[in-house]
Amino acid sequence: MTDKGRSRLGRGLSSLISVSSDREESIGDATGDGLSPPATLDNKILPGPIEISLSNITPNPHQPRRNFDDGQLTRLAESLKSSGMIQPIVVKKSKDGYQLIAGERRLRAAKIAGLTQIPAIFREVDAHAQAQLALVENIQREDLNPLDRALAYQTLIDQQGLTQAELAERLGEERSGIANYLRLLQLTKPVQQLLRDGKISFGHAKLLAGVDDPLEQQRLADLAVSQEMSVRSLERLIAQPSMKVSPPVPKPSEAYIVDLEKNISQQLGMRVQVRRRAKGRGSLTIHYASLDQFDQLLSKLGLQLE
Repeated sequence: MTDKGRSRLGRGLSSLISVSSDREESIGDATGDGLSPPATLDNKILPGPIEISLSNITPNPHQPRRNFDDGQLTRLAESLKSSGMIQPIVVKKSKDGYQLIAGERRLRAAKIAGLTQIPAIFREVDAHAQAQLALVENIQREDLNPLDRALAYQTLIDQQGLTQAELAERLGEERSGIANYLRLLQLTKPVQQLLRDGKISFGHAKLLAGVDDPLEQQRLADLAVSQEMSVRSLERLIAQPSMKVSPPVPKPSEAYIVDLEKNISQQLGMRVQVRRRAKGRGSLTIHYASLDQFDQLLSKLGLQLE
């Protein structure tokens, strides 16, 4: 990352979290590469990081990262064994000990390495600021899963009441880039899982997010996986004329039916059709693309086959 990029990211972090000038410097270092300024405990200034017991640290409940690469954690654990912990974790006091603010990977790797204590810096922050610190720390990591990054962006937008452009400015990123990540949240749950598992790439997912029909979205995603399709090949497939046939525009009186179908389809991850008849009667049709999807549907409906 360039010096300009680092500067913008630093300003973004301080603008997201309201702290005094001396604490801005410490929070910025906590998510960077060096040791942070003196820690505080019970409102007292400490000379620096202190060792605390791993058994007394509870995870950050606001951690946006869902998956941690076991191989990377193992390599980090080996590094800790040979070189020790260079960058301390950041914690706050809790009722039963300490609660993590930043440094989840280091904490997990320390446990794998068999360490009993870990250097930590103390910060007095509320739950709101704690969530933001965890989000920003993970957003600035290159290996954060695209879907987790999208969820982190959306959480910051919701918490701060920001527009995409305002968030981009504060994080030092391009607005179009943030918009592309947020589009991933429009994917059906099964397709999101393919992305989370690394079976499709960010490039595949961006294209699939533009496919409105949940069933067709799932079909294309499964095709991309089974045929090991490149992003360019998937783009050409989606661009085929048959994919561009626009559905008929519903009458105003039927618009709410279309919205209902879309809402149910997004929740089930399957294409749904609602047909209304006279006297309040009608039908609900759910289309599934595979036996696995059929089993998922039965599970969501709470049904078991004898």
